[in-house]
Amino acid sequence: MKTNNRPGRILLTFDDGLSTHMNSAYLLGDHDLRGTFGIITSLIGGAGFLDWEQAFDIAAAGHTICNHTHRHLWSGSGADKPLESHNAEELTADAICAREILNSLGHHGDWLMLPFGTSNCTGPEHLRRLMSEFSWLRMTVGAPVPAEMGSWVASGGKRLFPRDAGPVVGVSVAADVRRPEAVREAADNAAACGSLAVIAYHSTCHAVGEGQEIVWDAFEKDIKHIAALVKDKRLECVSPENLTIGTTPIEEIADADESQPDGVSVRDDHDGPKVPELADGDGGETGDVGD
Repeated sequence: MKTNNRPGRILLTFDDGLSTHMNSAYLLGDHDLRGTFGIITSLIGGAGFLDWEQAFDIAAAGHTICNHTHRHLWSGSGADKPLESHNAEELTADAICAREILNSLGHHGDWLMLPFGTSNCTGPEHLRRLMSEFSWLRMTVGAPVPAEMGSWVASGGKRLFPRDAGPVVGVSVAADVRRPEAVREAADNAAACGSLAVIAYHSTCHAVGEGQEIVWDAFEKDIKHIAALVKDKRLECVSPENLTIGTTPIEEIADADESQPDGVSVRDDHDGPKVPELADGDGGETGDVGD
């Protein structure tokens, strides 16, 4: 039952720039939907990843190519991983490096999807630095709060967000074989409440399905369900641009009263991309979202 007169919104995000995301983009286009694809710029053209020509093709089809950093560095927060940890300056510099590459090619380097989610934001000072450098951020867990309170809290897990969420959002659901109905449930809830659901996808055509790497049939089922809600005008499929138009600019939020608590809780939010140099652990709990 719909409880709001305005349609809900859904943001479909895809992490890592995997080569299989070409097929994902084609399916979205077949259903008049659009996706936001976060690229790890150092891995473009590598085995299992998009090349630049494919990235341009995805953008030309009406989708968004944005920033998932240059080397996908990790802060060291959360569960142990076989990865070197990096400080806030190194993490920020890595994202800025990717921004310069993407912007030079006409993509959206100023829109950042944080690797490893909220656990890669080391605290309020780091968050404000990121907000001063980028015009849109996708965190993972947490919720936006009024600008005068510091803009973001990292507690409370995944959730729907206000329809006009502004330049900082989290993730509502990460597609996961352990919760096969979760994406469709989030879409239904956003449509019913007039809210925003942010979906995170990783591999969408795994051979058998493992953690956040889902099989193609499951992805296709999600997309057909979302497309039906859009066709019925109960849901709008949006991009980061739609979420920042008419909202408080991120730099104004970053400069607001710095009364956010000193300790921003962080957690292990993300699985890493499945490549040797960025190998990940066990995939986390069912509530965790991937890289």
